Amino acid sequence: MAFKWYVVHTYSGYENKVKMSLQERIEITGSQAYFSDILIPEEDVVELIQGKRKIPNVSFFPDIFLSEWR
Repeated sequence: MAFKWYVVHTYSGYENKVKMSLQERIEITGSQAYFSDILIPEEDVVELIQGKRKIPNVSFFPDIFLSEWR
């Protein structure tokens, strides 16, 4: 099977909400066999706030990568 990758543009900060919505739609329609992955490009960034280390996940850009079988 050959999968094609698609980019879904979202508003910044809504990446996880859009990913959950896509996953729910795929399950409701019963088309799990046609999709393999939904990825959000993220990285861990170490921040020092008042002397304490925080490691939040930060998105590279407000896009989601969707792999679909064609």
